Amino acid sequence: MARRSDRASKTATIVGSVVVIVVILWIDIATGLWQNVVILAGLAAGLVSFLLTTLVLDRMLAKHQARRWAPLNRLALSEFMHAMADEEASEISRGHIVIRSLPEVESALDSAGLHDELHALREQVVSERRQLAAALSMWAEFLTSSGDNETILNHAAGIALRLDEVRDAAVAVEHEGTEASLAELRSEIASCNHHFDTMAAELRTRLDAEHRLLGQHLYGDDVAGK
Repeated sequence: MARRSDRASKTATIVGSVVVIVVILWIDIATGLWQNVVILAGLAAGLVSFLLTTLVLDRMLAKHQARRWAPLNRLALSEFMHAMADEEASEISRGHIVIRSLPEVESALDSAGLHDELHALREQVVSERRQLAAALSMWAEFLTSSGDNETILNHAAGIALRLDEVRDAAVAVEHEGTEASLAELRSEIASCNHHFDTMAAELRTRLDAEHRLLGQHLYGDDVAGK
């Protein structure tokens, strides 16, 4: 849904810019306004140059940059996928990816197994956060400068923050021991797992796109399109 909104926004921007350029050119051809009003003529020329740069030159440079860094960009995105995937069940290079998820807390408050579940949950939360933070610290600077990777980075940061919420909720269950705190923990776990799935879906989409760019970078458009 967000991608459709972005595409619609970009399309509207392009159409609006083209309309502005056409109107300016029509005024120049049909009237002598720009010859009579020098200041406005300069402003109009600057606006046309800005729009043409934004619509044409910047997009060409961005596409060239994306192709240039396609191999390394794919490696960076793969690192995030490795940080989230079940390595024993996944074949990431072949597109078969099984995302890890936080375990549900099934024990009741008065159950003898609750403490063990909470302990195992906290250990996994710490491990997941450490792996995600490692991928961010290694690749965040590159990803911010090599393409449109803002969505991926925001997803990763959001998961890290959500993991903190799960850990705090688990501690609250042990300290408070109320049904409300246990319900909150289960809700936080479900929300965190949803964020994992959302980021995984985005990564799959991006990796497919990077695979096509990598083919173009190595073999040219004809081979990549096959």
